[in-house]
Amino acid sequence: MRQSDYEYYARRERAERMHAERARDSGARHAHIAMAEVYAERLKAMAPPAGATPA
Repeated sequence: MRQSDYEYYARRERAERMHAERARDSGARHAHIAMAEVYAERLKAMAPPAGATPA
């Protein structure tokens, strides 16, 4: 994926975590945390393995 995709997912993860912190309703808080985790998993999947060298 492109760098812009990585930046988008990172931005969305941060935004969802901020929304979760501000949410007063526990259901909304849970939904925001769940979405933040989805974005975090996508970021992890995009990251190269530890110790990998660029080609």
